[in-house]
Amino acid sequence: MVCVSLQAKNPKKETQTDSLGRPIKTGWNFGAVPGLTYDNDKGLTYGITANIFDYGDGKNYPGYRHFIYAEGSYSTKQVGTIRLFYESDYVIKKHKLLLDFSYLPDAMNDFYGFNGNFSVFNHDFENKNAAAYLNHAFYRHQSNLFRTTVDIRGKIQGGFYYYAGVGVLGYKEDRVNLPKSEITANQMELFELYRQWGLINEAEQKGGWHPYVRGGISYDTRNQRVNTVTGWYFDLFVTYNSAFNELKDYNNVKINFDFMHFIPIISNRLVWAFRVATQNTIIGKSPYYLDTYKNELYIDHNRYYAVGGVTSVRGLMRDRVWVPGFAYATAELRSRVWNFDMINQHFYLGLNLFIDAGMVTQKYDIDQAVIREKVNNDAWVAANNLGFDDFFDVNANINMPHLGAGAGLKLAMNENFVLSCEWGMPFSKRDNYTNSNFYIGMGYMF
Repeated sequence: MVCVSLQAKNPKKETQTDSLGRPIKTGWNFGAVPGLTYDNDKGLTYGITANIFDYGDGKNYPGYRHFIYAEGSYSTKQVGTIRLFYESDYVIKKHKLLLDFSYLPDAMNDFYGFNGNFSVFNHDFENKNAAAYLNHAFYRHQSNLFRTTVDIRGKIQGGFYYYAGVGVLGYKEDRVNLPKSEITANQMELFELYRQWGLINEAEQKGGWHPYVRGGISYDTRNQRVNTVTGWYFDLFVTYNSAFNELKDYNNVKINFDFMHFIPIISNRLVWAFRVATQNTIIGKSPYYLDTYKNELYIDHNRYYAVGGVTSVRGLMRDRVWVPGFAYATAELRSRVWNFDMINQHFYLGLNLFIDAGMVTQKYDIDQAVIREKVNNDAWVAANNLGFDDFFDVNANINMPHLGAGAGLKLAMNENFVLSCEWGMPFSKRDNYTNSNFYIGMGYMF
C-alpha cells in the first residue's frame, strides 16, 4: 500500500502549532491510497481511494472546511465500490451538509440464514476437501446496492443538533452467477433454498427501490471526529423506508440509537473508547435485505452490515446474525505510539486493542413445524441426504451474545487520514470457522 500526499501552496506561513507543537496544516490537502487492501470477507481489493481536505486558514485544524472522499475498487471476492462522499459546514449557512453517491455491487455476499445461532453453519458444505462438500458458494448470494443520500445537520443549543435527510436505497438480489466451469451437478445455495421454503417471500426476492426520509437528534462534544481523544456522542433517529408495487406491504420505520464515549488516560497518547449501537424495526415489515443494512447519520464506511464484520463485530463472518433488530457494543483501547513528520506531513503510528459483542433484539417469526415439513419434503435436500437439522438448530440460544476480540495497527496522516490493519478472533466457531479475520482498510470503526 502506498500513500501519496500533496498540499496546495498557501501564501501564509504556518505560524500556529497544534497540541504537539507541530505547524498546523492549511489549504487543500490530498491523500491517495493506490494499490491493495485486504479483508477476509471481501478478499484482496485493488483500486484507489482519495481523501481531500480543505483546512482553510488552519484556525480549526484538525477541523476542516470541506472534505471529499472518492473510491473506485474491486476485490477478488467480487465486491466492488464506486463512491463519492462530500461533507462541509460552509455550503448551507449554520448547517453541515452530507452527500453520498455509491454503487456497491457484491457478487458473493454472505448469507448464513436468519436468527443467528438458529441457523446452522457447516463449513464442510463449502470445503472442497470435505465429504459433505456441496459447492463453494453455498453460503453466498448476489446483492448489489445503489445508494444516494442528502443529509443536513443544524445546531440546537450547546452540543445538541438536529438531523434531517432523504435518500434512495436500490437493491438487486439474486442467486450467485457462477461461470459454467464452476457449477456443480447439484448446484444450490442456502439463499435459493430460503426462497423455495418461503422464508424469503416472492415479493422481496429480487430486491427493490426504497426512497426514505429520516430525522433525529444528536449530542456531540468530541474534540474531533476522527481519532477522538475526549468527549461524548449519541444520536437517536428514525428512518421511514417506503416501498411500492410488489413491495407495497414492506413500508417500515426503523429506529436507531448510537452512543460513544472517549476517555483520555494519558493525554492523547492512550484513550479508552467504547460504543453501543442498536437498530430495530418499530412499524411495518422490512424486506430481509434492509434488515442487514445499518442506518447511519454519517457514512464513514462504504457499506454497513448488521452483526458480523469490520463495521460491527470484528472476527465474525459478515452478516452472521441476520435479524430485524440487533445491538452491538465495542470497548477499545487506542494508543499513539510514535509521532513523526515526513514529506511535509504529520504522521503518527498507533495500536489498538478491542473486544466487540453483538446480540439479537428482534427475531424473525419462523413457524418451525411448517418449515420442517418443507425442508424434509424438498427433493434436493433428500437427494443430498440432508434434513431439517442440517440447516436449523431449534435448541440454539438465539439471545446469546456473539463475541470477538483482537488488535490493530494504525497509520494516520494529519489526524484525519487513517490507514488501518486489524485482526479479530471470534469466541465461537459457530461465528467463524477460520478462527480469525484480518482487515486492511481506512479509519477507525467509530
